[in-house]
Amino acid sequence: MPETTTAATAGAGADLTRPAGHVPRRWWRRAGAAVLIVMLLGAAAAVYGAYGYVPPEPGRSYHSAYLAGVPWHYADTPVARFFYLHEGTGTPVVLIPPGGAPAYAWHNQLTALAGAGHSVYVVDLPGQGRTVLHDPGFGWDLPAMTSALASFLDAVGLRRTALVGNSWSGGCALAFAQRYPQRVSRLVLVDSSGLNVPDIWAWRVFKVPVLGELLANFDVTQGSVRSFLDMAMYHTRLVTAQMVNEFWAPATYRVNRRATVLLERRLDWSQTQARLGSTATPTLILWGRQDRVLASWQAGQLARALPHAAAHVLPGCGHLLELDCPRQANQYLAGFLARAGTGRIISAGTFRRAAAPSPVTTSSRKAGR
Repeated sequence: MPETTTAATAGAGADLTRPAGHVPRRWWRRAGAAVLIVMLLGAAAAVYGAYGYVPPEPGRSYHSAYLAGVPWHYADTPVARFFYLHEGTGTPVVLIPPGGAPAYAWHNQLTALAGAGHSVYVVDLPGQGRTVLHDPGFGWDLPAMTSALASFLDAVGLRRTALVGNSWSGGCALAFAQRYPQRVSRLVLVDSSGLNVPDIWAWRVFKVPVLGELLANFDVTQGSVRSFLDMAMYHTRLVTAQMVNEFWAPATYRVNRRATVLLERRLDWSQTQARLGSTATPTLILWGRQDRVLASWQAGQLARALPHAAAHVLPGCGHLLELDCPRQANQYLAGFLARAGTGRIISAGTFRRAAAPSPVTTSSRKAGR
């Protein structure tokens, strides 16, 4: 029995030196190392997903029923091969789709304004729709976007034109009028950027490194596009499967995914705001009262800051006014653009909350928000 006694004694001695419930320290070190490894792997996967992963472009196979029925063209410049639509003859008007959206966004206005006696262009700027970027060093900021627009106008032979833009593209149109005032006869800002105010969180997240790239690479789906359109439209019943697909298809292009991130980070609206007082172009401002992307109070602030501007806030309309309330939008656009070349100047600071569509009127009264 000596062996048994010795073993029991050794075991008892070992128990006396180890507190009850004690876990050897090496297990904590191993657990900590495992957690660290998982975190490093997650971070590596996120960085790869943001900067190494090449997302597919499923929208390339989408055949647009809309584009099958309208005349479309390309104009080559050193900056880009611009995709554009053109209809009508008469005084020129250039419509710029909202940021990240295709030319389809203005389909309700293209034919209507052409029928009202205008030569109407709808152009996809770099990062939008089907325009193909040539310049590998494109800056994705206001100087780059306005220079790109100038190169398109040169390519199609427009020395002077009316400009219409919605959202980001309204801000780009405003910046263009500030940089090239001699080239803009009239300016229409539809639920437009241009004031130095924070974006909603749905857009601000694109400013966050890695997270912005991940969203651009992995969250461009038909479901996410429908969610955006539902937020941007008051009349959500107008958000059809065709509308979703027309927006979604070019949004899947890699250059457009990248542009969304870089434009959100580099477009500096303090530049446009600083020059509002010296922007002499006659300007019409249209805004949806139910805009959940850019709040409608901005219409009045822009109207008061611009020397020759009239603003109209339309009830029952959202951010994408041209799609949400096309009849009202067409009426205001046609009335304002019909006066191009007449020499009539809009009185400063006109601001109206429209109860219903009516002909565009002017007033010298400064109205409050």
